[in-house]
Amino acid sequence: MNYAASVSDFFKSPKWMMNLLLGGVCVLIPIVGPMVVLGWLITGFWARQDENFETFPEFDFSHFGKYLERGLWPFLVVFVVSMAFSIVMVPLTWVLMIPAMLVGGLSSGGHDANAGSCLGFSAMILMMLFFAVMIFAMMLLLVPLKIRASLTQDFAKSFDVGFVKRFLALTWKEIVLSSLFVMITGTLFVCLGMIVFCVGMYFAIVLVYFSWAHLNKQLYTLYLSRGGEPVPLSPKLHDAPPAMPGA
Repeated sequence: MNYAASVSDFFKSPKWMMNLLLGGVCVLIPIVGPMVVLGWLITGFWARQDENFETFPEFDFSHFGKYLERGLWPFLVVFVVSMAFSIVMVPLTWVLMIPAMLVGGLSSGGHDANAGSCLGFSAMILMMLFFAVMIFAMMLLLVPLKIRASLTQDFAKSFDVGFVKRFLALTWKEIVLSSLFVMITGTLFVCLGMIVFCVGMYFAIVLVYFSWAHLNKQLYTLYLSRGGEPVPLSPKLHDAPPAMPGA
């Protein structure tokens, strides 16, 4: 895994400044904007044979509809899985909170108050551990699902249990490290972007998206090198917008 390249490769394109600006403007569009940026990255990483980042397709608003179509499926997969995890997490959180609240409310002063405080603190620790485990599980699960959604361009085909299990078995350590890398660098980029009147963070998000898409491509390549079965490429990705003129 080349973590540094997931950031530096963005700047190899002669059009990187325009890509950053147009992508940042697109991110400003609620809901649709992130899908379009994701579709552009899918075009650059999955819909072409050329691996040269000097010829990475420039962000072109004339392909807005094509980008939106390609970014829709992984966006929906992430949304549905996130909602499913939320549905599980909310009631379980209350299961942990309610007993502690009842005991704390019934406890009076002295020893009972101390016991109630200890129970409340223990419940808080359990909730934090529970959230950490759930977020970790969702983080692992979303990577193969999102990759498969990008390649198949199909919502139902994204949820292949065999592929997910095989992918996680072969690359789970690298997924964890990649996620941590994106979390740390992404936070740094967004904070730096906020210095520029807060507007810069939208352009920083484009760089974060690129880094994560780059790492996903590396993870998929690693998965294949370790004996993983390739995912058939959707015909919808065969008609990629042309590379940069003069490339």
